[in-house]
Amino acid sequence: MSPNIYSFLHLSGILMTFLGYGALIGLALTKSANPQLKKLGAITSGIGLLLVFVAGFGLIAKLGYSYSSGWILLKLTIWLLIGSLIALINRKPEWAKALWWITLILGAIAVYSVYFLKS
Repeated sequence: MSPNIYSFLHLSGILMTFLGYGALIGLALTKSANPQLKKLGAITSGIGLLLVFVAGFGLIAKLGYSYSSGWILLKLTIWLLIGSLIALINRKPEWAKALWWITLILGAIAVYSVYFLKS
């Protein structure tokens, strides 16, 4: 498969993850109990996380990067942290405002690592 396809899937997964988390955090902030939106947010972010993971490793392989590069290990750590946020969003809705900013900051660090730490 072309690296452009992997890149498209990777970026689509990122959009899906942040869209899903935005919906879930929005529900928590408004103290709304809309089970359909909660399910949609969870499914969207879950599929997004899977796409980010699979397409990211596809890109690493296609572009010939080392799996032990610091920026890749940082992005994998961020992926794990962002993936674990759904538990906090669902279990600690009172933390929603902080989780909003934490999600944004983790995403910004991931983008920074690609553009400024990649060797």
